[in-house]
Formats: sequence, C-alpha cells, structure tokens
Amino acid sequence: MKKAFLAFLFVFLLACSAFFLLLALIYAKEGASWSEVPTFAGVVLAGLVLAFVWWLCVGRTFKWALLGWAVLLPTVFAHSWMAVALMYARYEGDRLARTARIENYSEKPITWPGFDGPVGIEITLELHHAAGLDAAILPPEIRMGADIDIPRDRLSATRTNGSGYFKDTYLERKVGDLTILKTVLFQKIFENPSAKNQHYKWNAFTAFDTSGTTRLVYHLLPGAVDYVPDRNRICIDSRSHGVPLCTAGEKPANGCASPNVRRITQPIYTDGQHLSSIWLGVGAYDMTADMSGQLTTALRRHGSLQSNPDAWTSMQKRLEPAGLARAGYELCPVGDNSHTSTRTCYCKPE
Repeated sequence: MKKAFLAFLFVFLLACSAFFLLLALIYAKEGASWSEVPTFAGVVLAGLVLAFVWWLCVGRTFKWALLGWAVLLPTVFAHSWMAVALMYARYEGDRLARTARIENYSEKPITWPGFDGPVGIEITLELHHAAGLDAAILPPEIRMGADIDIPRDRLSATRTNGSGYFKDTYLERKVGDLTILKTVLFQKIFENPSAKNQHYKWNAFTAFDTSGTTRLVYHLLPGAVDYVPDRNRICIDSRSHGVPLCTAGEKPANGCASPNVRRITQPIYTDGQHLSSIWLGVGAYDMTADMSGQLTTALRRHGSLQSNPDAWTSMQKRLEPAGLARAGYELCPVGDNSHTSTRTCYCKPE
C-alpha cells in the first residue's frame, strides 16, 4: 500500500512540475508583468511544500528524497528566476525614473506650405541615464491640462500608441477626448537620426545609448494624424472630429467615418494651460521607467506652447478636415493607399 501511495505521489509530482513548467514557458513567451510575481512566488512555495511532503513520505531518507526533489527542482528554479527577474526589472525601472535627467532641451515649430501656422513641434533633447541599459525609449505624448497621477500599471494603456486622443479609459478621473501631440506611428517624412538599423529609420522608438547619453529628436503632430507618407497626403483617424459620417450605401473606403465606430464630435482642446506628458522607458520583464515628470518639467520651463492654449488649439485645428481644406487639401481619390475603415486621407492637388 505504501509503495502504491508513493508511486501515486511521484506521478502527482511529475504532473505538477510539468504543468507549472508549461506555465512558466507560456509566461516567458508571451511576457510576464509585475502582477504575476505573486503567482510565481506561490508556485515556488507550493514546490517547496511538495518537496517537504515527499521527504516526509519517503521516511526522511535523503537518497529517496532526491528523486522527488529532482522532479520539482526545474519548476522551483524557473518560477524563482521569473520572480527575481521581474523584481529586478522593477528596481531598474524605479532607478532609471529617479536618475534620468534631461539636458539641452530645445524645440522649433514644424511648418508646412499652405498652412497659416505651425502644424506641430520638433523637440530635441539629451537624456542622461545609467550606462549599459538594454531597454527602449517610447516616443512621448503631450497634452495641455489633465495633470493627473497615472498609476504605473496603467501608463501603457493610457498611451494612444498611434492615433487619437488622450485615453482616460483606465483612469478614475475622466477627462474626455483631450487633444494631444505625438509622433505619427506610420510616417515617412521624418527620419529618426538615432536609428541604429536602416529598417528602423522611420520609427520614433529608439534604444538607450550604452554610453549613458541618448540624443533624441521627436517630431510631434496632433493626435488625430494617422499616416503621413508625404506632405501632400495627410491621413487622419476616421473617428476624428470633422470627418463626415457615411450616408446610406457609403463605405469608409469613400472617405467617410462608419456610424458603427465611436467618433469624436467635439474634442477637448485644453484642460487648463499647463503641458503634461507621458514618456516611458521600457525593457524586458515588464521594466517600466516613468520619465514623464522630467519631460513635463522641461516642457513647462522651455516649451513654446506652455501657458498658450490659443496656439495649442490652433495647431490642433490646422490638421482637422476643416483646417486641411483651408490649406488646399481635399479628400483623396478612392483607391489603393487611400481611405480605410480607420483612416481618412486628404490630398493636396499638384
């Protein structure tokens, strides 16, 4: 009877170890976050308890105990590694957020022919940080107003990650569809001077320089802008203010917004007069460094739009459909590389 029980217990240890190893592999492939640390710690504790129970059941015999421990060791090691890696990444993110600093900040307006003023701003800065970092810097998103504390676990969700307006979906305080300035996710008119690889020269994402000083240039346009292959073709999110709704029988491919998609009727251009930002450094194992405070300080101290809501609002409106029309743009012809269900494009006739 005892041998049968030990055999059953050993099979149970094998099944538990295999299941938890599979769980660790899934997290390693899909990515784990700080919220999973209790799960990893729980698995480690369960593995140690099972190891202790096996030791008791084999009569506290070290030779037989090793057999069960060998089965459980990979699981305990894998989950311990994941937990420690996440905790170290958390520490690295906190340290980077505390010690990174901005120097030599400057900005200049982005002006295009046909518009009566700037359509965005180009900011240049030097970021001084710890040397040897293996992490990336996400491009910033800037808003006027809504100086609210965004919890670290909601920072990425609050970013638009492309087109649109400030996302308050995951925040306790709702601020509405607040306009922003951000880099265009799909654009071919601004080359990234920090790109180490030719394939990433149009991408505003960049890695921390291993020297400890990273020079950054960002071209920030209104959040409604979705795709800019050149200055004569400007595509905006079809849910943006001013894009006409599709009538009966029309499709978004004709350059209209589908009534089934939530669309902005009237954006909130400003909520106060102060600039605020979301600016992150990110790395493996959910490493997140919130550098928003450093950039917000630079924007408020040196930014030309600080305490100037009229200039901010005018900049936003220039790239809305009405502003594009005043600058000589009209809906692009229907066809390839034009309107989609999420994008409406405006072209400037030659």
